[in-house]
Amino acid sequence: MSLRSLGWLTGLPVLAGLGFGTVPWIEPGLDRDLTGAAVAVATATSSEAGEPWLRIERRGRDLVALGEAPTPAERDAALDRLADLSGPRRIIDRVGVIGEQSPFVWSAARRDDDRIDLLGYRPAETRRSVLTERFGAILPEGVTLRDHARAARGAPTGFAEAADFLLRQVVRLGPGATASLRDRTLTLQGEAASVDAYEAVRADLARPPAGFVLGDGAPEPATVKPFTWAAARAPDGSIRLSGHTVSEAERAAILGAARALANGAPVEDAMRTARGLPAGVDARALTERAFAALALVRDGSVTLEGSALSVRGAAIDAQAVQEADALTTGSLPDGVTRGSVDLTASPVSPYVVGIRRAGETVTLTGHLPDPASRAALLAALRPHFFGERILDRTRLAEGAPPDLVQALQAAAAPLGQLAAGEVTASDRVLRIAGESLYPESARRLSGTADRLAPPGWRAEIAVKARDAPALLDDAACRTAFDARLATRTVRFAPGSADLQPDFYPLLDDLAALARSCPDERIEVAGHVDPPGTAPPPAPKPPAPAAPKGKAANAKKPDPKAAEKAGEEKAAEAAMPDVGLPQRRAAAIVDYLLKAGVPAQRVGPGPAETMAERRAVAFALSRAR
Repeated sequence: MSLRSLGWLTGLPVLAGLGFGTVPWIEPGLDRDLTGAAVAVATATSSEAGEPWLRIERRGRDLVALGEAPTPAERDAALDRLADLSGPRRIIDRVGVIGEQSPFVWSAARRDDDRIDLLGYRPAETRRSVLTERFGAILPEGVTLRDHARAARGAPTGFAEAADFLLRQVVRLGPGATASLRDRTLTLQGEAASVDAYEAVRADLARPPAGFVLGDGAPEPATVKPFTWAAARAPDGSIRLSGHTVSEAERAAILGAARALANGAPVEDAMRTARGLPAGVDARALTERAFAALALVRDGSVTLEGSALSVRGAAIDAQAVQEADALTTGSLPDGVTRGSVDLTASPVSPYVVGIRRAGETVTLTGHLPDPASRAALLAALRPHFFGERILDRTRLAEGAPPDLVQALQAAAAPLGQLAAGEVTASDRVLRIAGESLYPESARRLSGTADRLAPPGWRAEIAVKARDAPALLDDAACRTAFDARLATRTVRFAPGSADLQPDFYPLLDDLAALARSCPDERIEVAGHVDPPGTAPPPAPKPPAPAAPKGKAANAKKPDPKAAEKAGEEKAAEAAMPDVGLPQRRAAAIVDYLLKAGVPAQRVGPGPAETMAERRAVAFALSRAR
């Protein structure tokens, strides 16, 4: 190897050391040469916000020009000054021009739990640094803001307040959420980060910034697992709702059902909106089934845990235990499963039964001891309310006082004489209250308290007469009387003096008319049956049983004697019943008396033409 080659090999390490040693001194100088003059050019620019609109970034020996120029001329001038610099290899143009934006759109997008990006446009007249500082005060700790919005003119008045409002909402939503401003319309989309966050967003959306309106769409509630709901009922009838509801519409439906069941008692709404109800569950059908079960609870709750419906607490009566079991065992709403049924029942106290007459309906409520008692009470009511609908809403329960059914049966007739009223049996107190058509009827009922209640019971009667109707003169009374009888006839069944249901409307009208005609007397004349009318067959009496031990020696019936007896009975039946018309008239008079017509203003009429009469006759005469 030559001496020259050995010299180069020896010198290279020396040169490398000199190069590495001088880089720290050369690099800062090069950076200053490249950016110093460019920064001076950027500093010399100015925007409407009073801050430089041009920003410079260095990429190796290249410079990137960024920002929004107020006008095209200022943009070109700034780029020309940068091009005149001798240090940079090239100038990369990323400069835009501030323009008028319509619509003016700005948005905040939550990219991740720790990052929010600002997009669209910001007001050109407001410094970016001012907005960045303002928005930074809203962000939770650990969340960074990346502002990619470009300056533009055309921002609505109050932009900063509206952007604040939207940014406060988007930080309460999960990744993927977006809050947007489009001129004066605000929209918010995404899922709430939590149940609390959703409640806060809903509260704020009810009060948007002044001058702005909410657009279509709304944030979705947070998802909870497991989804729970509960309705608790207290002995005083109050209801407390807790857990979750899937929407505001369902909240309204649940509150409506709770208030209907509470019947005036307080209803507390502690529910919170959330998602997570198992797929396939019909929320409305679930609400109906849950409150049907809660109606059976005196002190307890109905709960939904996931998809399982449970009932717990004290039942209103023993019947309710079986009914609750059936409600959670039978055809449950789609997606709902049976939970637990833990209900206990105790004897009802106080033991209350009510019979209410209003309009065309008689309604039974409260408790009865057994099905036989229910049947006996209904049988006692039907003759007095034949033309009215009887609704039985009683339930079966232990704890009835002695002679309960007898007391209610005794009150059926007085209730039937009232225009409207109610019978209440509470333990051993029987109360009759209501309105009578006539003062006389009210006084008569009030005097029956001692005879009405069974031994050991106390009767209370509070019956008042309705307001007196307008009085009619003689001519008007007769015109109204004739009008009521013009198209209606009262005709008894052959051989019978029993009132028929189709008599009642006319008789009630006559009783009401009597109130307006105090100077008139209603006369009633019965009728005979047409010749040849066969009376209804009399029930055959049971044959007497033969004495034990003598059946074989019993005397056989004589056919001739039986035939003779039959002929005698037929002859007797063919004889006219001379007292039948009077009994028929008396039945109608009795009905009108019970309806409140005073005794001196109703009675039987003359019977001279009774043999020819085929229907009941009514007449008006001057009251004595």
